[in-house]
Amino acid sequence: MSFRKYFDNGLAIIFIVSLTLNMSTAFVPPATTGTTAPTHQCEKIRLTSIQHPSAFIFTALSSSAAHHDRIPIHDKYFSFDEMKAMEARLGNIEKEAPDMLTSFYEPHLKSFSVRPGSVQSISVTSTCFALQTIYSTGDCSMFSNSVDLNLKLQLATNGPTKSSKVPLRSVIKSLLRAHWREEDMFQVPLLLYTVLKIDSERSVLNKDMDEELVHRVKQLIAATLDNRPKRRSGLNQPLSDYILYLITDSLTELVQSTPTVNNGESNSISIELGGLPNSAVPEGATSLALLALTRSVEVSYNELCRQLAFRSAGDMTSFDIMRLAYSLLTYVRASSALTGTAGREVIRGGGPQPGTAVGPPNRRLIKAALAAFFEEQSSDGTWDKGQPIYKSFRRVGRDVGNAFVFVADTVGCLLGELPAEDFRPHLDGLYRLLSWIEQHQTVEFISDYCDPETTQCYGKPLRGWASPHMTSQAASPLAWSTAQTLTCVMRMRKVVKRLMHIDVLEEFGGITNKRAINLASWDRLLDTDLGDPTKDQRTLKDVLNERMIQPFISDATPGSICSVPKFGAYSAILFGPPGTAKSTVCEALAERMGWDFVVIDTASFLADGLTNVASRIRYIFARLQALNDCVILFDEIEEFCLDRETPSLGMESRMLTTAMLTAINDLRRSKKSIFFLATNRLRAFDSAIIRPGRFDLQLFVGTPNLDARVVQLRSQLASVPVQQIVKDEAEYAFRSYLSSVWNEDAMFFNYLEGLQFASACADIVAKGNDLTDESMSTILSAMKVVMTVRGAVREEYVASMGLTRL
Repeated sequence: MSFRKYFDNGLAIIFIVSLTLNMSTAFVPPATTGTTAPTHQCEKIRLTSIQHPSAFIFTALSSSAAHHDRIPIHDKYFSFDEMKAMEARLGNIEKEAPDMLTSFYEPHLKSFSVRPGSVQSISVTSTCFALQTIYSTGDCSMFSNSVDLNLKLQLATNGPTKSSKVPLRSVIKSLLRAHWREEDMFQVPLLLYTVLKIDSERSVLNKDMDEELVHRVKQLIAATLDNRPKRRSGLNQPLSDYILYLITDSLTELVQSTPTVNNGESNSISIELGGLPNSAVPEGATSLALLALTRSVEVSYNELCRQLAFRSAGDMTSFDIMRLAYSLLTYVRASSALTGTAGREVIRGGGPQPGTAVGPPNRRLIKAALAAFFEEQSSDGTWDKGQPIYKSFRRVGRDVGNAFVFVADTVGCLLGELPAEDFRPHLDGLYRLLSWIEQHQTVEFISDYCDPETTQCYGKPLRGWASPHMTSQAASPLAWSTAQTLTCVMRMRKVVKRLMHIDVLEEFGGITNKRAINLASWDRLLDTDLGDPTKDQRTLKDVLNERMIQPFISDATPGSICSVPKFGAYSAILFGPPGTAKSTVCEALAERMGWDFVVIDTASFLADGLTNVASRIRYIFARLQALNDCVILFDEIEEFCLDRETPSLGMESRMLTTAMLTAINDLRRSKKSIFFLATNRLRAFDSAIIRPGRFDLQLFVGTPNLDARVVQLRSQLASVPVQQIVKDEAEYAFRSYLSSVWNEDAMFFNYLEGLQFASACADIVAKGNDLTDESMSTILSAMKVVMTVRGAVREEYVASMGLTRL
């Protein structure tokens, strides 16, 4: 392909964007499919022909500022309190979402209508966007009173059952059976993506589908694949960048939802594209879907570079803000889906063709494009309408406002696709859009009854938003634009909450696990008995697994589209003698759950001085309430929770205890994170602190139990060069001896002392000697005189064993 075919605006554009974005080193074009790779726009960027780069840089950066209604980007730092206020405003809109959205639902159609009563057919677009909004919450409690989220087939019951809830399963089937045209490449990929995303467990889209539904799903996939971006079309793709994104979005969902099974070898193979029955998948669809995503990367990458070049050159006639946004979205979506694949096999049996693997998205390119997008934001918080959804728009009687993308949809897509941290420099832009959303919410009353005597009509309020591009019914809220706005608000709130979470972790030195579950630390953690070992007692790990791990990591109801309210334990007191690994327990639990971890100790509360502890308590807990899916450990903070009944306790200490009571109670009620209070002195706490309600569990963390001691010996014997039968005999003798002296001394070894005892026993075996009761008694006698848990500490230990509360 010639250079001129790609660039009709001259070489200067390319040179300028190279200078302003350092693309000569930052832009690494993705590899492409086929024997001959196409020439990418960013590959053509060179620095050699410019003699005075500073002049070009100044011109390029000044071009946007010439537009008086644009607001240049400032690196305004949003404080925690500013983000908290913004999050509260978003929350106020979000809590109204169920009422707003369901007011557009028409039960007789099993569909969300553009305006209730306006048509008597299913509105595919409005229903798809409404379902996506419901899915965006991820919190079933928000819609549980208005939407039946269970997609499983319900067994028939005796007698009629009527429900006012929106039946999600029926709505999905109605959508598939609705009148939509295969050539409408706005509705087809939108519908395909929606049903795949909502029915992620294939409760509807399974082998039990009737022939009509199977045919409809097959039509959707075939039409989407037929309209994939094609290399031969070059810059003249027949569909808009918005529709190309919808196609990419649906195909990515199709590919990523394909299950894998192990074929007994080192690799896994994909079966049934999208987890769908074979009868619903066109022949060759899997290969075409992957090829389509590869082409999407190529086309979007080229277009993204072109748009950045036009803008940097000040060619605002050629620059299109929506083409920039949706080429960015397509590039990120497609390249992320293909990252990690080894490329494409051009010759069957020949393995992947060199140069066909797609690399990860270029982060510098993404950030540059996102910055350009927000720099083009108008002072009212919106953007220019840009490229139409349809390149040709000939349908008679259709409002031309429907032909342009609603900015709430664009920003909502960006918020859902990119990491929260990418939006930190653009919080002021999101703030302006939020203000526009708040100011443009409209209310209309839909008449459903008129009194024949008074002629007064009554109806229900319809609240929501309309696209500013609409030329008629400008003041009337519409279902699709209302759903897009609510989705944008929900995703914006998630981004703000995530940024607050990151800031709080950073401020208090927390550890992020990035939702990656790590079993190793939990498996290595030695268990302890909760109470008298002579009785049938549960263990610490068993209780934490039952009350915290399983409820919080297994929070999805089969057949439901989102997580359910969690009914596990949100708080616990861990008490016991020093050296029993209470802090280690909490950190291992966080890794086991894939949650973040932060420790708040005495120094945290004393950071502003002794006289400001009360205000510091409020400060810390306000930030802790911003954490989500985090394990919080309050380590040895007894001095701020002392028993107020103690006569010698001063008024200031009593007030600190009261302040801490309120703060802990508020943190528990927020139900966003799990928190522990670790202490060696349970009896020092005020009775109100340890009562049920503030802490769900009260767990005695003692020394490792007998099984854990055996594990210690086993680990020490692992490197001893003796036969396995010798190790087994030593392990049997070790367990028998410890059982006989457990309540006397052995039970009171802490972790390190138990490890020393096991190591000494392993040394005896390594020397070729038998492990006898006499030899172990000698070791025990030498160690018990210096063990940690002895004397008064042992008396407290024994007394504390019965204080566990489950």
